[in-house]
Amino acid sequence: MEPIHNGNGHVVAWLRGTDIYHLGGAHAAVVNGENVYGHGGQHLGIFKKGLFRDHSGGAVAFIKGAQGGPILPIPAIPPIPSIPAIPPIPAIPSIPPIPAIPSLGWGEEWDEFING
Repeated sequence: MEPIHNGNGHVVAWLRGTDIYHLGGAHAAVVNGENVYGHGGQHLGIFKKGLFRDHSGGAVAFIKGAQGGPILPIPAIPPIPSIPAIPPIPAIPSIPPIPAIPSLGWGEEWDEFING
C-alpha cells in the first residue's frame, strides 16, 4: 500500500490499486480514471499526476512522485499499514463536474475531501 500525505507531510490514508483506505484499514473511496468517488457514488475530487485535488482545484494530498502542484513538504515516515478491509461493491458513479483549473496552492483538508 502506498501512503497518501497531506499538505503537512503527514500520512492521512493509503492507496492500494484504485482503492483508498483510512489509516485504520477501513475502505474510504475509489479512484476511477482521474476521478475519486465515495461509497455513495458521489464525486469527491480528482487524482492526477500523484495529487488529489478538491473541486476548487486545490491540492489536498499527494503520493510519492507527485508533480505539477504546490511545493510538497517532506513526507513523514509512514506507519505500518493496517490490514485493509474488503472494498464494498462500488456504487454507480455520479457524472463528474468539469474539473477546476489546477492550483499551485493547497485546498481543503483531507477529512473534508474524503468525507465529501
